[in-house]
Amino acid sequence: MKAAIECVPCVYQQALSAARHATKDEREQERILRRVARVYQRKKLEGTPAQYSQDVYEIVARETGVADPYKKEKQAFNQLAMEMLPDCYAALQRSRDKLATGAHLAVAGNIIDLGIGHGLDIHATLRNAVDTPFVINDIDALRGLLGKAGRVLYVGDNAGEIVFDRVFIEVMKEVYPAAEVVFTVKSGPVINDATMADARRVGMTKVCRVMETGSAAIGAPLERVSTEFRRAFRAADVVIAKGHGNYETLSDVLVRPIVFILKAKCVVVARSLGVPLGGSVLKWNGVS
Repeated sequence: MKAAIECVPCVYQQALSAARHATKDEREQERILRRVARVYQRKKLEGTPAQYSQDVYEIVARETGVADPYKKEKQAFNQLAMEMLPDCYAALQRSRDKLATGAHLAVAGNIIDLGIGHGLDIHATLRNAVDTPFVINDIDALRGLLGKAGRVLYVGDNAGEIVFDRVFIEVMKEVYPAAEVVFTVKSGPVINDATMADARRVGMTKVCRVMETGSAAIGAPLERVSTEFRRAFRAADVVIAKGHGNYETLSDVLVRPIVFILKAKCVVVARSLGVPLGGSVLKWNGVS
């Protein structure tokens, strides 16, 4: 998908949030915002929203020397999500359709997104997750793809959220034991995206193989990831891509079957998907 005019004010909101997480010095925050303004005054509104906003986080890290401004928040969200594992397993025990319930739990975790800066109530979201229908629901397509898949590449999104991805992967491995699942994390910090340290902290490495994207770019832009990631992407029988950044960078890729799971948390993504703001989406790209 392409960046839109709404992405222009959004990058300044992201810059302010990242600057405030990196430093408490308001003069330094102002200096960062002015630096962002100078860069974006010359920057064309092109590429994906993820690519358009990437410079914000690189500027903040460079100007403050703080590579991971959201480190404390990521640790807190990992802990919070781990405490909710019993609720997730209880929901699965009550379920007559574990794959569908697992998908609902996975999308519930996608509310954890510091990049957009929403207030969140993850407890309420999880409680309502199973009963909240997907606005786009291609679960049957996912069943068909998983039923014949030998390799599944699951492209992760945020820290904390990956606990719910872990539950969904456990369900997939139970229902489709022939499918090998590989989960991916960032090779470096960007916003609150999950890294290998987060995967180890929440036990993902005990559930499936975890590999890095080879990049700290938002989403999974294929021109910026490692050769190993591109090889895994090409070899996958189905790709499951979580969250905004992965949808933004992979929605126009039509060389592999991709299933996107996300909440539409901004008007640009919602408009691209044709869903209401806040809608939950499980969308297959149509490639088989």
